[in-house]
Amino acid sequence: MSSHHRITVRTSARVAALLVASVLAACASPGAKQDADVANLPADPNALVLGAEMALQRGQYLEASQAYLRAAQATNDEELAEQATRVAHEHRQWTVVQAAAERWLELNHTNEEARRFAAFAALHLYRINTAAEHLGILLDTAFINPQAGFLALLPQLADEGSSSGVTAVLRQLIVKYPEVTEAHYALAQAASQSDNLKLAMEHARKARELGPFWAPAGLLLARMQMLTGDSDGALATAKQVLEQDNQDSHRLEYALMLMQAGKEEEGRKELSALANSESTGTVVERALADIDFQLGNRDSAAQRFSNLVSSGRFVYESLFYLGAIAEGRDSLEDASQIYGRVTGGEFAMAAQTRLARIKAKQEGVEAGLKHLEEFGATRPQYRIETITARANLLSSNGDKAGALALLDQALKAYPDAVELRFARIFQLESSDKVDEAIADLRKLVADRPNDPSATNALGYTLVDRTRHHKEGLELIEQALAETPDSGAVLDSMGWALHRVGRDQDALNYLEQAKRRINDPEVDLHLGEVLLALDRKADALDVWKKASERYPENDKIKQRLEKLN
Repeated sequence: MSSHHRITVRTSARVAALLVASVLAACASPGAKQDADVANLPADPNALVLGAEMALQRGQYLEASQAYLRAAQATNDEELAEQATRVAHEHRQWTVVQAAAERWLELNHTNEEARRFAAFAALHLYRINTAAEHLGILLDTAFINPQAGFLALLPQLADEGSSSGVTAVLRQLIVKYPEVTEAHYALAQAASQSDNLKLAMEHARKARELGPFWAPAGLLLARMQMLTGDSDGALATAKQVLEQDNQDSHRLEYALMLMQAGKEEEGRKELSALANSESTGTVVERALADIDFQLGNRDSAAQRFSNLVSSGRFVYESLFYLGAIAEGRDSLEDASQIYGRVTGGEFAMAAQTRLARIKAKQEGVEAGLKHLEEFGATRPQYRIETITARANLLSSNGDKAGALALLDQALKAYPDAVELRFARIFQLESSDKVDEAIADLRKLVADRPNDPSATNALGYTLVDRTRHHKEGLELIEQALAETPDSGAVLDSMGWALHRVGRDQDALNYLEQAKRRINDPEVDLHLGEVLLALDRKADALDVWKKASERYPENDKIKQRLEKLN
């Protein structure tokens, strides 16, 4: 037993074994609700702790989390409440995290870590009011001042919650701090990530107004101006920042904005001047590598990414792009070797998914599935993502039933994983189990009210697969109010308007969506609307270009053949 537990276990070995067995049996009822599982657990904290540790060893993470929680609730041991919280958080059991953290706070209401866990769990569950309440207390008590609190919490919130959830929480918090520059800065950052550029611009301007000499606020405003199409205003704002604080990092941002504004020669000149700077040299190399990659200059990009790997900076990101370059050249052995080295960071799952796809192509689907399973088994932070990747691999190779079975089993182990719930809904819909998909979507919307991802998904499915077009359109309008610049939601809105016969309005939304995202579904919808407007040549042009970008997309092929 872990040394930090203060519960003394005096049970005989034989009795302890029986207690452990009873704990695991109580926890192992497949498909039962979490509260029912917890209610069936024994009351003895000794047995519960033993059972929890045994469950962890067996990979039964939900059962372990529930047993630790019940033990914490049965004692006044603060360290046990902390252990229950940390175990549940590590294994992404958000309902248990919240309950364990609340128990921890009952035992020590001033503990800042407990309050962070409670806030983050609520954010994962899209319980916005609860998350905002806990974060508000942290801002008042855990930092030297609220300004420092907003800056410290922003990256943590981004790691823990969805962008729309973080935005919703910050919109509540800012009511209490209307004159805090950093509060507006944080909300502007979050709103930008959640595709609400009007909101982002509003609060970026306010942050700049309140902090006219704070460079981060000025640069954020410049980025928002660039994103909303005001490149001249963006460059002017960035130049003002440089006049106030001519740091190399600020000059780098200005150089990249020049490139984005189409002033490539000026931008490259600025980047070249910064290339030898100790503080920005590798960041410049990374920026130039990315630019070369996006422009299709793959040889130059490969050299720059190789330089970054050698320097020890941005290693996983650089390896991912080197793997993508090798894959694009059909050097699959090289690509596999490179992708295999991307074992951490934000590019890990993309790399491992591509590697699994290559293995499936070369050695069979089972090889790809095995690779993903082994990767997830040794890295719990990616376990849920590897499950969804395995389901997608099964589905893309024709085994939709296998994908559904995998997701059904996974949801028993991770009932709070919204990623798995969305993945299952997608598999149901693609398997023409539309009624079941809609039922699950309605439950998801009920569980996560005002989550635009859930609302949009339900609205789009109703519009696309049923005759409930009016209800679907209303749901999509709700999602669009939260994320008005989301390419996915703009596409949904365009398709909904087409389905109710408003094709000219639909065209406007679909053209906006196409400017936001590259997605074959948007091209399909745009072509259909153009046809409805008697613009056959334009529809043909859209689908021909889409077929070149997405040569393996069967829907586009079929529409082109039918149109011809």
